[in-house]
Amino acid sequence: MKRKQKAVCINLLAIAVIIPVVFPVYWLVISALQSPESIISIPPSLFPHDFSPYFLKKVFTEMNIGQYLFNSIMLSVVSTFLTLFIACLAAFSYTVYRYKAKEAFSRMILFVHMFPQILIAIPLYMLMSKLHLINSFPGLIICYIAFEMPICVWTMQSYFETIPRELVDAAEIDGLTRLQTLPRIFLPVALPGLAASGIMTFIGIWNNFLLANTLLIDDAKKTLPVIVADFASRESMMQGDVLAASLIVCIPSFLFALFAQRYLVGGLTTGAIK
Repeated sequence: MKRKQKAVCINLLAIAVIIPVVFPVYWLVISALQSPESIISIPPSLFPHDFSPYFLKKVFTEMNIGQYLFNSIMLSVVSTFLTLFIACLAAFSYTVYRYKAKEAFSRMILFVHMFPQILIAIPLYMLMSKLHLINSFPGLIICYIAFEMPICVWTMQSYFETIPRELVDAAEIDGLTRLQTLPRIFLPVALPGLAASGIMTFIGIWNNFLLANTLLIDDAKKTLPVIVADFASRESMMQGDVLAASLIVCIPSFLFALFAQRYLVGGLTTGAIK
């Protein structure tokens, strides 16, 4: 009886925690898929029967949200790929090579990650201005890489350190150079960690608002999070327009994390155990 009571209490607690998390997502989905008449009805219905793709069509046809969707996808994919490439090289060097100040340099990278973006937004803007990278995709990509690099390096480094040294030595005896062991030994074994780092990096870049809003000026170059905030500030926008645009922002990162979920769990747990 005590076990049953304990199980019931745990389930009720889990439901109480899940409802505040799931309800905003549920409300976003049903509101974005309602017709203009039903979305302004008072009181609003929690279980509407009248669904319509009106607002989704409107943001694509009248507000050109497809252009901003392309900008976000292109910037997120390119930045994530470059971040993983550089992070793997850095983590590999920390794990395999020995050089002076290696530990200090490794900790310095994580120390940089502790600074909130808002604190260095103005210095960053001035730096990008002097480099003539304001309102350009390359400048924004460089900033994305700089902010996402530390946590990605530490994740890959902790995962690389779980690979037995004997495996690397055996590969070198078979004729591989030390650098060749990275794509042939380290990356295949550390694939879950690489996937976990890629998911976290992609979601972090996709949802980034401050950097894109600070460095991009032209409307045609803006990303989805920036343009959704711009939609919300317009008096002519309806509630359904903003909710439909917000739903489109959530879909890519949700699908990306859903398909790579098993790699995410394995990468975050296995790489944390040394």
